[in-house]
Amino acid sequence: MAVLDFKCNDCGEKFFEIVNSTNRDKVVCPECQSKNIKQIFEGKCQFTKASSSSGCGGSCGSCGGCH
Repeated sequence: MAVLDFKCNDCGEKFFEIVNSTNRDKVVCPECQSKNIKQIFEGKCQFTKASSSSGCGGSCGSCGGCH
């Protein structure tokens, strides 16, 4: 299973879903229920106190934990 980011081509909603090979084609937009979606790739940073000492460079800028 994977957590994948998607964007709806109809309403522009960005969302993520936990998917596997059997349910990937069943993903719909949670906002407008459209199946007209595409997978997108967005950088994410997972911040924990342990990772801050291990060199999180803060270059992703998508989480509130990076400095």
